[in-house]
This record gives sequence, structure tokens and C-alpha cells, in this order.
Amino acid sequence: MNFLEKKSTREFAEGDVIFKEKDPGSSMFIIQSGEVEVSAIKNKQKVVYAHLGKGAIFGEMALIDGYPRSATVTALKRTVCIEMSRMLFQKNLEGLPSWMSSFFQILAERLREANKKADTLTDRDNSRQVVLMVSSILAAMEPNALDEIITPWKPLAQDISLLLNLPYEQVDQVLNKITLTPMAKSELNYEQGRILIMKDYSRFKFFAEYCKSRFMEKQGKEVPVHFQKMSEKEIDIIAFLHKIMREQRWEPEIEQHLFEERFNEVHKLPFSDYRIELKKFRNSEMITSRLDGDDVKVYIINKDKLQTLVSMTETLKEFQQMDTKL
Repeated sequence: MNFLEKKSTREFAEGDVIFKEKDPGSSMFIIQSGEVEVSAIKNKQKVVYAHLGKGAIFGEMALIDGYPRSATVTALKRTVCIEMSRMLFQKNLEGLPSWMSSFFQILAERLREANKKADTLTDRDNSRQVVLMVSSILAAMEPNALDEIITPWKPLAQDISLLLNLPYEQVDQVLNKITLTPMAKSELNYEQGRILIMKDYSRFKFFAEYCKSRFMEKQGKEVPVHFQKMSEKEIDIIAFLHKIMREQRWEPEIEQHLFEERFNEVHKLPFSDYRIELKKFRNSEMITSRLDGDDVKVYIINKDKLQTLVSMTETLKEFQQMDTKL
């Protein structure tokens, strides 16, 4: 290490924040040893951009264009860096053609613009990726006589951590949360240590598909019908239809005026506020109508379609709660 490197060496302990997002920027860092995390706050959630190790450079854009820091950098372990100031950087540029300075400026601007447009992953997105990876890995395993899929915990977490480039601790945390659902549990095994027991893989696979649908939604792609979010009014109508059918012992027909009176009684809102949602269910033929012998309009509710929607609504609610806790 030469005199300049010795003079510019900075040491950081585990947990030290090297610089924060929006701090003034006037230097870049070259990692000599250790590891750092690069993160930012997006939509009130922490987004981890990268983990950087020996030889990596960070903070270079602020050094070139002088803009505030676009991310927070935190030492994940004891880390040694060489810090290069803007003055030193500019001095090194003096021996290069004048157009190189403009080139670096344009490059930094383009990188910043690309970062703004990049579809970054939140902590919840990373957790969803873990769920998808667990589902994919377990799909290749044979269930036991109880239809359970069992696998050693630590190797599974290590593999997922490596494949997704996520900290082992984060993967371990998501696995722990999975075991808090009715689908899975963990136990200690004398031969293998802690093990993951997937009690209901088909249900877990369906939850993994739900997590995938949230990625599709984020990317503006069409979400499968069974995972499309319903409005509060649509959920109100489904709950009301289910209530009416149970009260009528699943008799599918009800006169229109009785239907609307009962609806107003339950929801304390005029039925006219729900015309759009009712039309949607009529288009799907979950609700049809006819005139009886006295020319009174009667609604006919499709029991099978209603039960499917009720089940899906309950499943979506359950998955949304699980997703929120990841």
C-alpha cells in the first residue's frame, strides 16, 4: 500500500453508516476488505440494491457530478476502504483528453436516470422471491406417507441465499414466517438438525403463484383472473349473496324488490350505488334474472359460481395477510 492509499484509508465497524441517501457527495470508495450494503428508501420501504465486497467501488457518481448521494451504504462487517476525494479524482483527470471529463459527466447522468426508471425490489419483493424459490425447490422432492415434504433447514436457506443473492438471515426470517402459517412447521432432527416440514405443499404452491402475480402486477402484466384484486363493493356483493343464499337454505331465486330491500338493510347504502358491480356479476352469469308468472322480476343466483368466488375471496384475504407479514 503506497503513501496515498495509507493516507486515504478508512475503517468502518459492523453497522457503521458510511454515508446516507441525500447526503452531499464528494468522494468515492474502493473496498479493500469487508462487505457493505447499498440501499435506499422507496415507497416508504427499504430497498436493497446490492451487497459489495473486496475490489468493489461505490459513491463514484457523486464524485463525478457532485449530486447528493442516491443511496445509503452500511458496513455489514468490519470494512476497510480507500476514499478518493473529488480533488484527487480531478487531478488524475488532468492527464486525460479534455473530452473525457464531459464523457464521465454524461455517463453519470445516464446512470442516475436509469436508476430512477429501474424497477427496484422492496424487502417484501425479496421475501416473495424466497417463497417462489422454496416452492420451486420443494417441487422436485417426494412427499412422505403423510404427504409432507421434509428438507434440512440450513442447506435450503443457504442455497436460496446464494441463488437470490440475499443475506442468509433474511432468508431464514422468511422461512420462519412460513412456518407460522398452517401450511408448514419446523422441528429439530438429531441427524439433520432443524428441518422444514411442508404439510400442505399444494396450498403453499398456490400461495407462491399469488406472490408471482404480485410481481406481474408490478410490471404492468395481466394478472391471472383468480388473483385479480376485487373492489370493496364487489366483496360486499359476494358476502351479501352468500348471506342471502344461506338464509334461503341455498334456494337460488329471490324477487328483485326483496333482494334490494335486504341489501339496503344490510349495507345501509342505496342499492343504486352498486349498479356497476352488479352488472359485472350479471355479465359473468353469476346472477341472472327472469320474470315469474306474475311478471315480477326474479334474481337467480348461480350457487357453484358463488361458492367458487366466496372461496377465492377468502383465499385472497388469507394470502394478502400472509404476504403483508413476509
